[in-house]
Amino acid sequence: TLAEYNIQKEATIHLVLSLLGGGKKRKKKVYTKPKKAHHKHKKVKLAVLKFYQVDKDGKVNKSRKSCPSECCGAGVRLAVHKDRMHCGKCSLTFKVEND
Repeated sequence: TLAEYNIQKEATIHLVLSLLGGGKKRKKKVYTKPKKAHHKHKKVKLAVLKFYQVDKDGKVNKSRKSCPSECCGAGVRLAVHKDRMHCGKCSLTFKVEND
């Protein structure tokens, strides 16, 4: 209470608080290089045709392997790179040895 601190009734109390973010204004930073352009997704038309090959007999064969991981299932194909095969869903990667 106020009586414990020897403060009289009807006294004026000055309260001083420290505020977060109460610093001075700063000059706007001048950047030397332009911002890096973000990667834009490029749509490849009829990309599904890369996943299958049709024989002379009319039989359809899969040209890409399916991901063996349990979380992906049979419908997810592995991307073929020059040194590896990679699953885009679960990030599983197989190294391919080129002899």
